[in-house]
Amino acid sequence: MTLKYLEVPTKDTRYTYSTGRIRGLEIQLLQETDLNRLREARGIEEAMQILGKITPYSESLKNISPEKFEKGLGEELRRTYQDLRSFCPHPELIDLFWLDYDFHNLKVLLKFHVQSQLPLNLVPPLEPQLSPAGTQDEEILKEAVREAEYSHLLPELGTLIQEAVVLTEAHPHPQVLDSFIDRHLFEWLRMRIEEYHDFFLTHLIELQIDSFNIQSFLRIKLWEETNEKELLERVLVEKGTVEKKELVQLASQPKEALGDRLDKTDYGEPVKKALEELEKEESLFGLERFFDSYILEYTRRGHYITFGKEPLVNYILLKKQEIKLLRQILREKLGGPSRANSAEAFLNGG
Repeated sequence: MTLKYLEVPTKDTRYTYSTGRIRGLEIQLLQETDLNRLREARGIEEAMQILGKITPYSESLKNISPEKFEKGLGEELRRTYQDLRSFCPHPELIDLFWLDYDFHNLKVLLKFHVQSQLPLNLVPPLEPQLSPAGTQDEEILKEAVREAEYSHLLPELGTLIQEAVVLTEAHPHPQVLDSFIDRHLFEWLRMRIEEYHDFFLTHLIELQIDSFNIQSFLRIKLWEETNEKELLERVLVEKGTVEKKELVQLASQPKEALGDRLDKTDYGEPVKKALEELEKEESLFGLERFFDSYILEYTRRGHYITFGKEPLVNYILLKKQEIKLLRQILREKLGGPSRANSAEAFLNGG
């Protein structure tokens, strides 16, 4: 990706103060040396001790036991959300970048709702573990799913939950629900971001939609469903840089056709490598990592701009990526996915 930093036209002086605050927060982001120390730790206890001595995790992880590290990371995200919201001239912009935690919580609650309808001998009862980082109160979301009480939610969220409940009753498979919720998240984000009439934000959501659509396309190919075209129509999102209709048209073709279609784009080579990885390991980890880096390369222009939203958005994505890396490291130290029981796997889509 070629970035022309000096040609970025943003001159929104309302973000001058927030940029100053962001520069201070950037200093506290973990460095590669910090992450390597955590990777080299001999276990989860040592890793948590190391992280607990680093600001601001020293506060977020206070009184958190090693096996409950997810709660501490959620607390750090919640603290970051409140801090950014306190000085951003448009707090609702911060909300857009935290909506994914609300939608994650909805997924967990709706899967738990499905689980609660099953015989106990099939899936053991398990309380849903929600992220404290969302914009919506956890108890309000619980009540909405459990009691169909939507009066304290945004109307759009209430409608989404009603539709999702109907869907889960007809199609209880977790992947169907995940796709449904994810598509609505991106459609919601796209509509909200379009209201800003800001090229930087608009293109950012286009790249995020590309990431979601391309990975979803390959996962659906992996499932080898007979109704592949119908699934693609239902799951994929409009208005990425790669048009949805072009991906749907590839439904009847081998998955390698996607690599040919994207050959002359920045996605071509990573997708071809992903196809090899998919064949050998049935994994898209490499492609996910590519899109994470690609999108951060786009937002990196925030380092060079003072008058605009870019520094704020860049910091948000860097912080979320940092938490993602920490979660991966700490899960490995705890013992990895094999420690999950059948109910936990169910609630997480496995």
